[in-house]
Amino acid sequence: MKKRKKNGKRKKVLCVCSQGMNRSRYLAGYLRNKGYNTRYGGASIEAPNPIHQKDIGWADVIIVVRKRLVPIMKERFHVKNKKLIVFNVTDSPLSLFFERKMLKFMDYLDFQKKWTYPQLRKNIEKHLPL
Repeated sequence: MKKRKKNGKRKKVLCVCSQGMNRSRYLAGYLRNKGYNTRYGGASIEAPNPIHQKDIGWADVIIVVRKRLVPIMKERFHVKNKKLIVFNVTDSPLSLFFERKMLKFMDYLDFQKKWTYPQLRKNIEKHLPL
């Protein structure tokens, strides 16, 4: 089922994490499977897969997967008239060390599968349809 705007076009969703390699890519794929037109990338200047102002302009909705990236986004890009959805989902087991001690023993890939990706799905489901 395609998610369409009033004019009949699929909604364009830009997914943003810090590097543009993991969380934003996963979330963009998840939303693409739900019928959205997606792009993804990183907010930081040194990101291997950075976003650009043209990506911001393209998007109907921008999803930022970590609260700490919002000031970076607002400093680097013109996002004032865009719908921003902000999560606080980490992809680092070390950042949850004290909260979730059982997770500290997982390797990176297991952590993504058992923590990060389910958290992204849980967070986005609250906002669907976009």
